[in-house]
Amino acid sequence: MTVPPTAVFWDADGVLQRVRTGSEESMRPAVDGLVEDVDGFLADARREEAPALTGEVRWLDVLPGLLSRWGIADAYDDVVRTWLSIEPVPESRELIGPLRGAGVRCYLASNQDRRRARHMHDDLGYPDLLDGELYSCDLGAAKPDADYFTRALARVELPPEQVLLVDDNPGNVDAARSLGLRAECWSYHEDPAVLRDHLLRHGLPA
Repeated sequence: MTVPPTAVFWDADGVLQRVRTGSEESMRPAVDGLVEDVDGFLADARREEAPALTGEVRWLDVLPGLLSRWGIADAYDDVVRTWLSIEPVPESRELIGPLRGAGVRCYLASNQDRRRARHMHDDLGYPDLLDGELYSCDLGAAKPDADYFTRALARVELPPEQVLLVDDNPGNVDAARSLGLRAECWSYHEDPAVLRDHLLRHGLPA
């Protein structure tokens, strides 16, 4: 018989929340049509954003230089507005109440910079929905880095085998499993029944 985990780490973007435009990359809609190589811009943006995800710099301090380098400095306000245009995914969120009611602790496990993390905390109801928020900018490490999971586990004082990660990034899932966590890949683009099956398979109420 499967021994259920005592906690679930929930990814944010793609699992508990989504950008209103429907794009997984929050800046794509804001720069589409403004630069010829959108994929190149986004790759550059990911490189620039990496230190912000671990709390080393502030993304909104770095962003103006990135936009200027690509010749679209005037797009700053639109990019920031799109970046913060987040809405909840009700199909996954509705599963959290029964889990917590059964005594399973639920935490947000998300790569975010400080500005977006504060926006999520203040405006998306996470303090009431969950038992805690484990942002990469606070932990000083980002998924799929092993240090992220090690520090997150230390923060909640649980061994890896007692935690299930739900994440839409296969690389994060593989990294978690390699460290002894249970982990399942799921995105809001999939049927919610798939997510419920994942929880049930680990002995959790769904």
